[in-house]
Amino acid sequence: MSKALLLPIALFAAFSATALPRLKMSPEVIVDGALKGKVLDNSRGIPSATPQGATYRVTRGTESKEIKIFEPVDIWRQRAEIGTWEDREGNVMKLARAVSLVPEMDRFECTREALEKKLAEMERAFTGSDAELAAWKESWGVKGPGKFIKTTDGVTYWIEFRFKEQVKSSDAEKLLRAFERSFAANTRGTYGVKKTSKWWEMKDGKYRFLTDLPSGRGSRFIKDALTYMGALRKGFEFYIPPSRDISTCTVRIFSKIGEYREYRSSTGAEDSWSCGLWDPSRDELLIVAEDQKRAMATMRHESFHQYLHYATGRGDHAMWFNEGHATFFENVRYNSSKNSVSVLDTGNRSEWVARDPVRYARQIKAVLKMPRERFYSGEVNDHYVTAWAIIYFLERGAYTSDEFKDYRGIPAAYLKAMDEGLSADDATDRAWAAVESRDVAADFLKFWNSKRKASLYAREKLMENNRKRR
Repeated sequence: MSKALLLPIALFAAFSATALPRLKMSPEVIVDGALKGKVLDNSRGIPSATPQGATYRVTRGTESKEIKIFEPVDIWRQRAEIGTWEDREGNVMKLARAVSLVPEMDRFECTREALEKKLAEMERAFTGSDAELAAWKESWGVKGPGKFIKTTDGVTYWIEFRFKEQVKSSDAEKLLRAFERSFAANTRGTYGVKKTSKWWEMKDGKYRFLTDLPSGRGSRFIKDALTYMGALRKGFEFYIPPSRDISTCTVRIFSKIGEYREYRSSTGAEDSWSCGLWDPSRDELLIVAEDQKRAMATMRHESFHQYLHYATGRGDHAMWFNEGHATFFENVRYNSSKNSVSVLDTGNRSEWVARDPVRYARQIKAVLKMPRERFYSGEVNDHYVTAWAIIYFLERGAYTSDEFKDYRGIPAAYLKAMDEGLSADDATDRAWAAVESRDVAADFLKFWNSKRKASLYAREKLMENNRKRR
């Protein structure tokens, strides 16, 4: 083989050997301008999974309530972690604050509020001694080369790299030193400096949206969604008045389905079918916004689950009530002048009922007693459609004629029973006892076949007439 042929091969080998992870040329803003530094080149910010909690029902005397318990290390890690970046080759960089150790508390004291309070106290007492930092590293679970960096404001940070392929220790040390030289706290005059993560947030008094949508068109979508969700919340409250104060609800909007799947995978979930859902264990509503029209439709359904969870303090509602109302709000008309919504009788659920109303009328009693596992298996579409039919009849159809007035109090009776601590099955039995002597299937069919058109306005007309009588 000639020397002319050997030269390109040698050059290719040299380039392959030097294809190591590197940092960007210039520092970027980290954490709302409070920090800046160089992150991995060709990388993107990866959102950390929200801590998962387990819900327990605690009964003391005559009082019964649900509490959500978290692992102390998960809340500690969430407060510690500043950012995670992954480049195209799969190399990962993590930055965290070393400002406290993991709290030790009794299991049933570990609510989020109690843990946040304890961590704040521990952070104030943290000195950053060698012993404390060694204990911090053990809790963090170091998986790659890293080092502590103390900034001018006296806070100690931990920078760590997790490489896809094996990297020489000397090269890793170079990356660590390069980041340390670029890293600064309390950065002022960072106007025009790029941000390391595409994730940003927008919020009002009811909702907090986190998103990686481009800030231009994304801002318009999020603003519209905030307004729309405020109107939808008023609709939720009209049908199901909250029995307790509702804190700001978190909604995480993903620009791409792949990033949604990746986030779900990072939480241990294995689903390849959804494009949005309410995750009560992490108190997050997750939505993919590749198709913004579809995103809003998904948001209407899933945000009801989120609302019901907070409005009642219960996460174990009967499927007919929970999924029935979620489908009930899938098709609404938005009134921009009043910033309100009105429920319609259109959409695929009503279309299925219209094809064979007898079929769904006959399934009502079965769906009323259907447990979660059964509801989400077998003829799943039938279960959803029947649940929609039940709620549409109770919330709208029952107001079309006095002959159906016994049905009007069922949702409120169910909620009252749940608020008293009854199980979903027992609450269902108590609520439906008001019509136990009636043929529910026949009543539904009578409404559907002869009074359906009046259902769109009957409830409001009845309320208005009652107001005039007073």
